[in-house]
Amino acid sequence: MTENQVPASMPTQPIVDTTGYISPEMLAQFKERARTQAMQTAMAQPVTPQPTSRVVYIRRNLTVAELIVVFLISCGVVLGMQGGWHLINNLPRIEVRWSK
Repeated sequence: MTENQVPASMPTQPIVDTTGYISPEMLAQFKERARTQAMQTAMAQPVTPQPTSRVVYIRRNLTVAELIVVFLISCGVVLGMQGGWHLINNLPRIEVRWSK
């Protein structure tokens, strides 16, 4: 295509008038032209099937190390909660004396 040739998708008349004002009719033409150009571009692209990914869940037994870790964490949580409860309930009994 040479410089003097105009592609078929380009309008032969000016889109915007000399004042730079875009009327509502011109805006509608812009939108319609953009819509048709987008549809033509989408139709021109080859359709390739997208690979579908599946999530596979595998159920397995816990190992001895995992059981020990779960046991230690649960003991720590229980003992920590009991210690916190004991400390909170015994705060009124704690007495601080200042010596001179």
